[in-house]
Amino acid sequence: MTGEHHGYMGWWGDMGGPKQRGIVTYSISSYAQKPFAGVLHAAVFNSFRRVSSQVIFFIVPIGIYGYILQTAKARNAHLYSKAGHAELQTLL
Repeated sequence: MTGEHHGYMGWWGDMGGPKQRGIVTYSISSYAQKPFAGVLHAAVFNSFRRVSSQVIFFIVPIGIYGYILQTAKARNAHLYSKAGHAELQTLL
């Protein structure tokens, strides 16, 4: 190596040497190159993953609602029949 080092030279990038000039570096971000690369593929699989993890939270209430609705319709049909009227009169 040429030159003598007398103690602390400075932190990285500031070592006391002459400033570099004429070196210009440009680069483009990987996000700016293809901003929508893989968006459709990721949307399909991400949506499937998110929906499948939440399926129990909307299938169970829909099933309960369907059961209650079916039972209520059957009970209503029974009460509007001749046997239902007779049963209702005995309760009153």
